[in-house]
Amino acid sequence: MCSEPSSSPKGASLTADVVVVGAGPSGCSASWDLAAKGFRVLLLDRTEFPRKKPCAGGLTVKAVRALRYSIAPVIQKSVCNLSVSCRMRHPKLLKSLDPIVHMVERSAYDCFCLKKTVAAGSCFAVVKRIDKIVESDRSVSLVTECGTIRARFLIGADGAHSRVRRLTGRFTRFSPGFAVEGIVDRVHRRDLNMGFDFSQIAGGYGWVFPKEGHINVGLYTLRSDVRITRQDLVDYAVRRIGRPVPTRITGFLLGMGGWRYRPGRGRVLLVGDAAGLVDPLLGEGLYHAIVSGQEAAAAIADAMNTGGDACKTYAKGLMPIQRDLLFAQAASAAFYRLPGMGHLLLVSPPARIPLMTGFSRGLPLLDIFRYGYRFWFGLPVSASRNQVFFDSGRRIG
Repeated sequence: MCSEPSSSPKGASLTADVVVVGAGPSGCSASWDLAAKGFRVLLLDRTEFPRKKPCAGGLTVKAVRALRYSIAPVIQKSVCNLSVSCRMRHPKLLKSLDPIVHMVERSAYDCFCLKKTVAAGSCFAVVKRIDKIVESDRSVSLVTECGTIRARFLIGADGAHSRVRRLTGRFTRFSPGFAVEGIVDRVHRRDLNMGFDFSQIAGGYGWVFPKEGHINVGLYTLRSDVRITRQDLVDYAVRRIGRPVPTRITGFLLGMGGWRYRPGRGRVLLVGDAAGLVDPLLGEGLYHAIVSGQEAAAAIADAMNTGGDACKTYAKGLMPIQRDLLFAQAASAAFYRLPGMGHLLLVSPPARIPLMTGFSRGLPLLDIFRYGYRFWFGLPVSASRNQVFFDSGRRIG
């Protein structure tokens, strides 16, 4: 196994039990679990780490709790309050006694997780190009510039632009969202809270995420027909925060439509953005990336140990995620169609109290909708699959 996350494959071929393409949150999540169970895992990415990665960098409580290890060293701050508005009008500060989001710088977070994954036993290698993927009854082969890499299973964790998805023809109903982000340096405003300005852009929102020494600011839309320009972001940031204007502006796709993803048959599984598992309402993808990676790892481990059908097992494991996504799809369609009404509902006590309490306890949005009323009466939330998962005693960063 590789001891450092900085190697490249040599020779004509490499053989592993599982090849994972993409060393982001979903890829590291799957690789860590498989390596911890003793399987030979080869984790591939196009670049060395640390790498630049556009992302707002807010990890929800449920995402942090889903991890197998503490990420305390890379958490910059924990946020309890959230400012929300509709088109920057009628702002309302929603408060929580406990954190609802943990702020990280995504490049540092990804590198930290990769080091943890390599320490667990995965081998990391840089492969800049995959030309072809050939799947047989017993194995999967990747033809790369470094030679042919063979494994019993392949996990595509390579994001919204997934090469694995395109080369294998899986999940043709994938649909992208879009975001543009920038960094505002040298801003020292203690009064600035984490915030969402809904419908600042059609079918989406503007965000402000204060970090250590800078502010991450961005615009997001779930609609593929909406264009967001650099100037749109600059105008929003100046109006929302003031000067200086944002720099290091980057646009990026988000993988959506995953409630329609079906693993099918074979030896190739998609996870995270590659499988379209980003929440369309808020554009949050890290939690589903982590959990889908873990579900894919569990399905493959079961298949290699018992001879079961990995795709069938994975499809079953994805069902809670896809229920959450389907609910978020319906909620986003209603919310962004009537954003003013949605904002009034959001800031009303019957909604905001269950919402903030649920976020601080690490509940998915669907569970908050189902059981949030119980917070009003001090009743415990009924144990769903997700709730059992959260109470499993894993460490929180």
